[in-house]
Formats: sequence, C-alpha cells, structure tokens
Amino acid sequence: MIQGNSLRYYTAVLAGKTASFILKKVLKGEASAMPGKVAMQIYPNILQVVDQRCQKKILVTGTNGKTTTTNLLHHIIKSQGLRVLSNLRGANMPQGLVSSFLNHQDAEYDWGVFEVDEGSFQEVVKHLKPDYVVVTNFFRDQLDRYGEIEKAFQDIFDALKPLDTTLILNADDPLVSSFKSLKKRNIFYGVGENQFSTLEEGVIESRFCPSCASRLEYDYFNYGQLGGYHCSQCGFTNPPREYEITRVEYSDPGYHLKFKTENVKSMDLDFSYDGIFNTYNCCAALSVALEIGMETGKVIESIGRFEYHLGRMETFQFPDKLVKVVLVKNPIGLGEVLKSLSLDGKVKSLLMVLNDNPADGTDISWIWDAQVENILQVNNLEKIYCSGRRAEDMALRLKYAGQSPATLNVDYSMESALEKVLNEDVEIAYILPTYTAVFHIRELIIARMRGSSKFLSYLRESLKNIKLKG
Repeated sequence: MIQGNSLRYYTAVLAGKTASFILKKVLKGEASAMPGKVAMQIYPNILQVVDQRCQKKILVTGTNGKTTTTNLLHHIIKSQGLRVLSNLRGANMPQGLVSSFLNHQDAEYDWGVFEVDEGSFQEVVKHLKPDYVVVTNFFRDQLDRYGEIEKAFQDIFDALKPLDTTLILNADDPLVSSFKSLKKRNIFYGVGENQFSTLEEGVIESRFCPSCASRLEYDYFNYGQLGGYHCSQCGFTNPPREYEITRVEYSDPGYHLKFKTENVKSMDLDFSYDGIFNTYNCCAALSVALEIGMETGKVIESIGRFEYHLGRMETFQFPDKLVKVVLVKNPIGLGEVLKSLSLDGKVKSLLMVLNDNPADGTDISWIWDAQVENILQVNNLEKIYCSGRRAEDMALRLKYAGQSPATLNVDYSMESALEKVLNEDVEIAYILPTYTAVFHIRELIIARMRGSSKFLSYLRESLKNIKLKG
C-alpha cells in the first residue's frame, strides 16, 4: 500500500507528529484532530494504512454512548493482553482516527476499535473495512450540522449496505433495530424492563414504525425512545436480544446488573457509572466482547475495573468533596444526566457550562427540548452556577423548568464559576459541560488540585497510609 508513495507517507507522518508536538508542547492545547488533518492533506489514503495494520476492526457509531463504549471495549480487549488501537479522546472524524494512529504507530494491532461520527461514517468505511459495527442509538444532536435524525440514520444505513460485516445493534431503539432489513449477520443487545423503566413518555425522537409509519405503542420506556415497543399494524417489535441486561439496581456509584445471553441464564456484574444510558453502553461493549470470543468471567472482571476519564462521569477527589464531570450535549443526554443526579442523596452543588461553538452545535435551542424539569427531583441541591458562552440561556431554561431563581447564579467565566462551586460547603459538586468546555474544565480542575495546599497535604497523608498498610 505504502510502496511507491513511501516518501509522501513518511512526510505526512512527520508533518502530523510535528503538528502534534507544537499543539501539545508549545501551545499547550489539544492534539486530537489537527495532526491527522495535516497528515491527510499530504497523504489522503492514510486511513488505508490504519486498516492494514489492524487485523480486526470494530467501529462504534450512533448518537450517544460512542466514546464510553469505545473506551470500555478498548479496556476489555487490552486487559486480555491484546494490542489495540483506538481513538479514545472522542475525536471521531477521519482526522481524529488518523491522529490516534500517529500517536501509536505499531507495526501491527490485533484489534482496531474506533468510534465514528455519524456524519463521517460513509467516508471512514471507504478506507476502514470493519469486521463489526456497533450502532448505539439515534437522537437529535447538533441540528445545525446533522439535521434531523432521519438523515444520520439514512447515511449510516446506505454506508452499511455494501459492507461484509457483523452488526451489533441496540434492539431497544426502533431505528437501530430496523437495520435488520440489511440482512447482515445481526446481533442484538438491550436492557429489559427494570425498576427505572417508566410508562411516562418523555423526549421521543422516533415515535413511528420504521416499517409502515404507523404510531408505535410502548410497554415501557428506559430512556428516550429506547424501551419495549410494538406496532399494532405490521407487527414490528423489539427483535430477540442475544445479550440482555435483565436487572438494574442502583449502587452508589453506578449499578449492579444482571446479564444473560442465549447460552447463560444469568450473570452478575458491577458497572460504576451512573445513568441507564451507561447501562446500555456497558451492555453494548459486553456484547461485542463475548461475540468476538472472550471469556465471560474475564470480561466481567475487566468491566468491574474500568475507570473512565475525559469528562464522562469522571470523578475527582478533593480533600473536602468529590467533583464529578459529566458531558452533556443533546436533549436526551441532559435530561438523563439530571435524572441520574436524583439518585444521589449527598448534599451537592451544580455547575452547568453551555457553549455554542461549532463543535457544540451553534443552535442551542436543544436545551428547550431537554427534560430539564428533572432537576426538580434532585434533593439536597444547594446552588446552581451557569457558565459558558450561553450561561444566561441555561439559567433562563432552569427558571422556566421551575427552579427557584434564588439558587441560580450566572458567571460567564469558567474559572470564576469553578472556583465558586468548589468553595461551596457540599459533599459533591457536579459539573455538566458541553463538548468544547469539557477539556477546559478538566484542565482547570486538575490545575486547582495540583495547586491546592490542602490537596498536597491530603495526598501526602494518603501516601503515608499506603506505606503503613504495605
């Protein structure tokens, strides 16, 4: 593949690595996409090199859960001693995949596990030929870029048609389950009715039957349009699940789950991340791992050890409180995160950061579609701080949701708002940033931890205790 163009390829790699060095070391910024973009300008087919170096490839696409599912799969496979290449930082367009390759240039990998942006899926599969494709769900996200969900659905559907691949599909999303019409090797996963299921219809993105366009009827909702559905006109319904979470019990933090397959009646596992949406992510990763032949016990043990960073339910331990950062980026996600906060009985404060940069989506009308009213179910919430470029818009949305104005504080400076929320006398501070704010807020938190004399004292004491125990 590289032969004949070797000079151009190595020039592209050098240019990409140089761009990465400048971004990280000189400008102190992110280097998750730009290095790949530079390399692709010089050698446009560099993704084909990635394809060649990965013996097997898994692509994860859909609206929500791509990054968590990809990181969890990477963790599971790597824990088995296998070589894995992944784009773990959420940069999921072609240049992001290339950047991950530039950072880890092994001659060969056992597995490539990549999350792929819905709008980039068609372009990526021209070069990367997946053995497995995971489709998580379809929700409205960045309407100014994607349009309505039907477009994202159709783009991925059309791109999958010519592929010789196995599909790992969410049986509980009607749009995703309709991919069975492609007649690939289809494997379905899902979450059965549980104590968090409801008959209440919330934000429903796909209310009509993908087969005959009649209105779907639901036996229960898990979140959004995910749940138990059927069409009384044509019989379209959840396909049988090869892999299923059958029981969900809250266990601070996260959940204790019961899981079954076609061959195994029930298994117990713990996944220490809040939200039913994360239960689906766990089920997706677990399904893929078992489908590719990994030993069940080792997979469950690996999931129990999983620790995730990058602002997706990431927890920081300060001397006097926990700080948890949770990315929110669309109506379903925001509503579900606020619902998950209601399970936490600790005294808490909240910082919400709303940006409208291109990567966030310049149209912020989505906050009015979200079930922000879920915040009224959150107990022991002392104060709410709103920050970011559209801080007042978020405060206004909270006010219309019924939140008392006395609890609302607007501060456009993230640094200032973070300092205020960290100084609150609470047990836990939740921080909910949109996409372009999540890395910045993490850097501020880490800098604050490193610069805190209290934290250094706490760290010294912790190390002393470790030595004593040893």
